Amino acid sequence: MPDDALSLLPERLDLPRGRAALPEREVEASQRGRILQAVCDEVAAAGYARTTVSGITRRARVSRTTFYQCFSDKEEAFASAHEAISEQLVQFLRDQAMRTSDAAWEERIELGVQGLMACLEARPTFARSFMVEVHSAGDRVRRQRDLVVERHARSLARVATLAAAAGAEVRVPSELEVIGAIGATEELVARQIRATDPRRRLRLASVVPPVVAIHSALLRPV
Repeated sequence: MPDDALSLLPERLDLPRGRAALPEREVEASQRGRILQAVCDEVAAAGYARTTVSGITRRARVSRTTFYQCFSDKEEAFASAHEAISEQLVQFLRDQAMRTSDAAWEERIELGVQGLMACLEARPTFARSFMVEVHSAGDRVRRQRDLVVERHARSLARVATLAAAAGAEVRVPSELEVIGAIGATEELVARQIRATDPRRRLRLASVVPPVVAIHSALLRPV
């Protein structure tokens, strides 16, 4: 699993002395990326409720003026970070699914779960922010999270539909059933994150077998 599977930073991070040395668009992209990364780092360290714009700008090494040129408040910044990482995860899981045939739905589920846990292990601040602290954020973030969960639910249902079309014995679950399985997954992951000292490396391997079992049970014919 590549450590750069998830990133909020543009490829070019170091701004040279003298802003004119780079196009303004690249300067703005660098500043925005640093703010998005900083809001995740600050939320993971302090908790969403205690996160402040001052703490974010200090981590991002930008002025308050620059912050407010990009975002109206910390909720918008956090929502933007959540949206960006969620989109990357969706694409990553799609890429994982392409490694197997449509009929191999059990292998597809296992690869997806293993890949997700590896992504979260590699980016523990994202894991803590978006699996634990996201529930303390505002209505905008909660609505956005619900949409992401629904996308993942449709993706798993599609795994079953494709497998059935390929001749596999599989059950196509309802969206609500899959949402329930995703909720169970998030709770198992969040418990492991909460139990891990932030100064220690996050390990999620123990979560893989039960999560695979939960999702596989939904698709296994009765």
